[in-house]
Amino acid sequence: MNHHIALRRRVDRSSRSRRVNVPRRDAHAVVIGGSIAGLLASRVLADYFDTVTIFEKDHLVDSAEPRMGVPQGRHVHSIWKRGLSLMEESFPGLTSELIEGGSAEVEMTSDFAWYHRGVWKLRVPSGIFITCQTRPFLEWQIRRRVCQISNIDLVDHCHVKRFVTDATAQRITGVAVQSRRAGATEETVSADLVVDASGRGSRTPRWLEELGYGRPDMSVIDVDVGYATRFYARPPHEDCPWKALIVAPTPPDGTRLGVIFPVEGQRWIVMLGGWNGDHPPRDEDGLLEFARNLEAPDIYTFMREAEPLTPIAGYKFRANVRRHYERMRRFPGGLIVLGDSLCSFNPIYGQGMTTSALDAMTLRECLDRAVHRGESLDAMAHHFLKRVPRRLDAPWRLAAGEDMNWPGTQGDAPFGTPFMNWYFGRVHALAARDPQVLVRFVRVANMIDSPVRIFHPRVLAPVLTRSTRVAPSP
Repeated sequence: MNHHIALRRRVDRSSRSRRVNVPRRDAHAVVIGGSIAGLLASRVLADYFDTVTIFEKDHLVDSAEPRMGVPQGRHVHSIWKRGLSLMEESFPGLTSELIEGGSAEVEMTSDFAWYHRGVWKLRVPSGIFITCQTRPFLEWQIRRRVCQISNIDLVDHCHVKRFVTDATAQRITGVAVQSRRAGATEETVSADLVVDASGRGSRTPRWLEELGYGRPDMSVIDVDVGYATRFYARPPHEDCPWKALIVAPTPPDGTRLGVIFPVEGQRWIVMLGGWNGDHPPRDEDGLLEFARNLEAPDIYTFMREAEPLTPIAGYKFRANVRRHYERMRRFPGGLIVLGDSLCSFNPIYGQGMTTSALDAMTLRECLDRAVHRGESLDAMAHHFLKRVPRRLDAPWRLAAGEDMNWPGTQGDAPFGTPFMNWYFGRVHALAARDPQVLVRFVRVANMIDSPVRIFHPRVLAPVLTRSTRVAPSP
């Protein structure tokens, strides 16, 4: 493998998906992990490499089934507007296919009933639409699209055991893999580029340490979140005043959250959760009592009357974790880390899938830059290493900072967190009566706009000058 050969591309102008032909050489990229981050990264890599191989440890079926490697997959997942738009760019027509398959299209401000910090946010149009569906359904739809790309090979039920390096251990040149099927032996797979998208349990820190690089610094915000989820029937002509419902707590005393989303299969998915060890029980009466103690009664009322379809599933999340590979004194060539392998957020905020889409976008930008400048793969990977943390700063600050509202949360708060939490507290209150404040906040929450936009004078002025007392609405 000659990784010093600069990338270049030839554009096939007849392709709707902006397919880019790679150089005439045996360029091979390996992706560790076939979850959403790995699938999105593979879609990007397919435009620049002759062959892309995805290794996924789970056994995959051609249906929207939960899998062992994604234990939180049975629970509520949100794909915010920015993430959905980026997925649509990579897979034209995906949004329509999701809706045709049963996903519900929901307008973020008029269709959502959102109780937060003691008040109901306004219900006004914003033009910001997302789709609501289960995580397995979304992942399956993306995986089907990826598997239709001729130069991508997805190998499931296969365990990546370690990195393979050159003689000096200065560059990752492949991976050692072993199928989980009976009788399989370990194999070495060579690659020009290796992408770790294996998730929160990524072994890259350990593998780098074994190669003499040391481990990356980490930022950890321990939130001790737990939640419980159940599916309920959603009758086709049900008379409901909202399409989705959120009842969020008022910190620091309130710790309990409830969410109802419409999903495919004509179902409601109901999730109850809590911070700092206040976890919902998984028995019928205990779960209902937990819902009764939310700050608004709507979810409790719904659960008393709705028809349950499944048992109660639980999940616990200990901490937000961000790995700072960009701070390492030495980092090998030929390696990229993205998705939850790089930064995993409190899943209650629903940032993970959208951030993975942003990581894939950054990878494309870095590959395009390498093409135009005639740079090598190692130069491209180094640029990604330095660039992607800047994209993570905003969602990390929002998630980690929000979690610091609860006194039981442990960790090093991002700089400026006390001010940001005070400011956003007033923004939330004003979103109950000022439609422009609400829409600007929702655009930031959906990662359409930078958090800087929440300090626009149209928001800053009322935050600093108006009373935020609002009578709770029914």
